[in-house]
Amino acid sequence: MNFIVDEKQTGERIDKFLVGVMDNVSRTDVQKLIAAGEVKVGGVATPKNFRVETGMVVVVDKVPEKEASTLEPENIPLDIVYEDDDIVVLNKPRNLVVHPGNGVQNGTLAAGLLYHFKENLSAVNGPLRPGIVHRLDKDTPGLMVVAKNDAAHRHLAHQLETRTLHRTYNALVWGHPRDLEGTIDAPIGRNPKNRLKMAVVSDGKPSRTHFVAKKFFAFATLLELQLESGRTHQIRVHSRYMGHPVVGDPLYDGRDGCLNRVSPLMKDIAAKVLEIAPAQLLQAVKIELIHPTTGKKMKFKVPLEKPFEQVLKLLKKECPADAPVYDEEDEGFRDFDPEMRYFEEEEEFVDEEPLALFPEEVAPYKERKTRAQRFAERAANAANRKAKAAERKRIKQEKAARKRGIAPEDFVQPGYEPTIDPDLL
Repeated sequence: MNFIVDEKQTGERIDKFLVGVMDNVSRTDVQKLIAAGEVKVGGVATPKNFRVETGMVVVVDKVPEKEASTLEPENIPLDIVYEDDDIVVLNKPRNLVVHPGNGVQNGTLAAGLLYHFKENLSAVNGPLRPGIVHRLDKDTPGLMVVAKNDAAHRHLAHQLETRTLHRTYNALVWGHPRDLEGTIDAPIGRNPKNRLKMAVVSDGKPSRTHFVAKKFFAFATLLELQLESGRTHQIRVHSRYMGHPVVGDPLYDGRDGCLNRVSPLMKDIAAKVLEIAPAQLLQAVKIELIHPTTGKKMKFKVPLEKPFEQVLKLLKKECPADAPVYDEEDEGFRDFDPEMRYFEEEEEFVDEEPLALFPEEVAPYKERKTRAQRFAERAANAANRKAKAAERKRIKQEKAARKRGIAPEDFVQPGYEPTIDPDLL
């Protein structure tokens, strides 16, 4: 199959170009063809980051074969928030897997969608993921959008890629983040020590999470987060990475291990929180998108699930806090071992000021340095150490020169070229 690049498509990545011109293929299908050398320009197989130009002829030697569907419809109740001919917005419950995989074949959201909507679902992502545009973790409830046809699916996928489809989450995390709002920008990939988990790794995929602190409690903070990218377990990994795991998260250190970091006076309350929390207290509470057909901007929002709301009511009653507090004598939640951090240089991500466990023990609130100020201080300290090391080296070289009988005025520091009087040349 031959495809000619027109002017509007100039500069697009080869996989994106092919998804736009080929029928019934996903980007994953195209990337497999590229990796197998089946996509060529000028008789040469293209790399995955190849960008097309006007007039190019892209040749696809082999069309991907669609696997037969093994997904059986199942009568799974769906909480539908909105539905029309193009999209469905639903509130996924906790403990529901989105699509088959990792040993899970039955009882998935995909099977429920197939039961309720029959053939009226997009096939872009293959027969095992009918209508699925994006996903949520099994134990993360909240809003999802489903595509009823391929055109709507591609439109929504483009919104995800261009970040015009916004997903907002609420998460309760242990401790108080140093910055009341900010962005976690750290690449995510498979954990090299445990392939079932994700981690911040130097060669991972770019990942950005924006957060704002909304409510404070003695040992926890309610955050509102937005994803700029959509990596597996992104919020859970980024929260753990900055030293504040999501409360109740069984995979990323959010359960019993954190009880030892809570004040003895608050430990019973923290234990009660973990009893209520079935897993991570994380929920997709809002989604904003542009309708694929009408072009209208649409917003949907759902209330917090009952366990999440119950935990917040308990914390508000037993241990409220008007603002984050910090205690210099307690390590709090910031001294987590760096097992989630696989960078050669990690200093810039490690908080230095410890966390207070409850307000009664802290000194009056003091101004905290911004991250930029801390980085500038570290750079200045490094330059100062380098200058002192150079001075010590110079003094040592002068002493060695005197021992060899060289007068101080005749000593020339190695690497230094003195100016020569032109009259002597």
